[in-house]
Formats: sequence, structure tokens, C-alpha cells
Amino acid sequence: MRTVLFLAIVKNHTASFFLEKARQAGARGGTIIRAEGTVNHPVLNFLGLHDSKREALLMLVEKTQEEHLHRVLEDECHLSKKGEGVLFSFDTTSVYGSQRIHEDFNEEENGLALHQLIVTIVDRDLGDEVVKAARQVGASGATILHGRGLGSKKESKIFNIQIEPEKEIVLMVVESKNVIQIVQAIDHELDINRPGAGIVFTMNVNNATGLFEEV
Repeated sequence: MRTVLFLAIVKNHTASFFLEKARQAGARGGTIIRAEGTVNHPVLNFLGLHDSKREALLMLVEKTQEEHLHRVLEDECHLSKKGEGVLFSFDTTSVYGSQRIHEDFNEEENGLALHQLIVTIVDRDLGDEVVKAARQVGASGATILHGRGLGSKKESKIFNIQIEPEKEIVLMVVESKNVIQIVQAIDHELDINRPGAGIVFTMNVNNATGLFEEV
């Protein structure tokens, strides 16, 4: 099953409204994170999360819903109006830990990039365990983002994973040939496929500069 990651960057206290509109359009859940203490982080500056009055909404949806969800959110959330927010969607190359959507990584897939972004969402204080497991099988480093889940219990789910008040998002860029063993290491450490344990997904990295192999 092909999946897509939706990322919305919106004004503070409005992500729950975006999520509700997305749910009405067929999305099954999402993760809402407030940007806190992220000033001058280059990646977050690019995404607009350097402003503490912004929120990020992450949703994984089936590929067949992508265009429809874009249209609904553009209309219902007035995204054509400057300052209301921005919405991106990205094809995923694998999804693990979701009870409703599962997509195995395929090293032989046509169009697969040389590098992959591995995104792992886990409970607070488990990010270091993710990094430790990944490094043991060759990952060279990671970035851990700290966020706070917002919204009601009904809203704060990503495919049956309850979003607790604080989450950690671990970002790693690795060579595609190493993805499977890294995901397996994370699963072995955290039992990521256990309901509620977390979620891991990957996406193509079109280009990467400044990466060095450890020797």
C-alpha cells in the first residue's frame, strides 16, 4: 500500500482545526507538535518552525487520498490566503509500527534514491534509544526534535498510536542499502510493531551534501 506524509506548518493553536478537517476528509489521525526551543535550527528554520508560535501537523495517508486531501485543506483552511499556513506532501518508501498501514522497504524499487530519511516518532526519552540502536548497525548520527502533542485524545493519534503530551522525533539520513538493518535494529530495541510503541517511516532524499562516512 503506497502512503504519503502530509506536513502542515500552521499558526499556533490551529493545528487541531486542520486535523479535524483532515479527519472529515478521510484521514485517520495525525501528530500535532508545537515548535519549542528551536530557534536557529537550520532545518526547522526552512520549514518555518523556528517561530515558537507555529505548530506542525504530521499525517500519514494512503496515496489515493493525496489530491483530495490537498483540495479539502486548501479550501477549508484557507491556505490560499497568505499567513494561514503551508502544506506539503511527500511519498514514503516504507511505514512500520502502524496498525492500519504497513509498507515494507524495497531496495529494488525503481526510482529509489541513494539516501533515505528515516523518521521515528516515539515517547519522550526514547529518542536516545533509537539513535543508539541505529548507530550499532552503522548509522552515523541523528537529530532529535522535542515536541509537545496537542489536541484531544480523539485527535492525538496516528493510526491507533496514542500521542502522549510529549514526543520525540528522530531524523536520520542513511544510505538506502542500510535502511532495512537500521529499521530492524530499532524494532529489536523498542518493539516498534507493538501497538502504541511508535512509528517509523522512510522517504527518498533527492540530494545530500555534507554527509561523511565514519571510518
